[in-house]
Amino acid sequence: LTNSTNTIVYPRTVSLSNFPKMLTGSAPGDDGNLILEKEDMEILISKNPKIQKFLKKYIGAQELIKNTYRYCIHITEENMKEAYEISELNERFQMVKKFRLASKKLATNKKAKTPHFFDEDRYEKAQFILVPKVGSERREYLPVGYFDSSYLPSNTAKLIYNIELWFFSILSSKMHIVWIKAVAGRLKTDMAYSNTLCYNTFPFPTISNQRKEELTQCTLKIIDERLKHSEKTLAQLYDPDKMPEGLKEAHHQNDLAVERCYRGTPFSSDEERLEYLFKLYEKMIQEEKDKDTLFAKEKKTRKRK
Repeated sequence: LTNSTNTIVYPRTVSLSNFPKMLTGSAPGDDGNLILEKEDMEILISKNPKIQKFLKKYIGAQELIKNTYRYCIHITEENMKEAYEISELNERFQMVKKFRLASKKLATNKKAKTPHFFDEDRYEKAQFILVPKVGSERREYLPVGYFDSSYLPSNTAKLIYNIELWFFSILSSKMHIVWIKAVAGRLKTDMAYSNTLCYNTFPFPTISNQRKEELTQCTLKIIDERLKHSEKTLAQLYDPDKMPEGLKEAHHQNDLAVERCYRGTPFSSDEERLEYLFKLYEKMIQEEKDKDTLFAKEKKTRKRK
């Protein structure tokens, strides 16, 4: 946007920290006793079909990228007593207890009293967006996933619960990955996605419901294009040398829709995108510093005149 003097007028902007909080997934702290491969799950259920009600699909960064999942034993206060009555589950709980008691950490020792629970349980019965904590810098887009409450996200990934589908579009955009590549930490040459550095700092304009609907349609198109290649993993689909043309086009249209949230004309390069984002970030920081100061009050007073 520009005014009559050709000065850039930046849109009203907030950081993603104003949206639902990004969390790290649940950590079992179990020495492998609460996590099951498909074969282990099938053996357990063949011994006692009642075990199935205590299982959830377990998904983390590697499972997302490989289009797969494992299983986990997830116990709640409501079904705890029933779970202990099943010998196959009880045996696993006792092994978790032994493992936690052997730890040198006092906090872990204390959690040996509840070996049926995950060490850190952040599960919510809600839909969520999943973001890998570590990803290849070669990728032109961040491969994120959208899951229902039958999945329990692991601590190898970041997640956002109770988020609308249009938000998937933002995280999947070129604007977002350009920001990540600039501010993220590194694990060797891979990007380490952080809620503090990458999510909470990302500037995004306040948008209308119409814009949200546009982004929702872009999200659905990206998901639809992925499903057309369900035999391929996300690692294959998001390899920049192998990305299917239909998925490329879906992301391109998504980029255009996201960029319209920022200004009327598309950006011509990643350098231009990044420069624009940093200007917005500086504006956000300055507004935060001015908040509740005499300067902010003076601006409000002038606005009323």
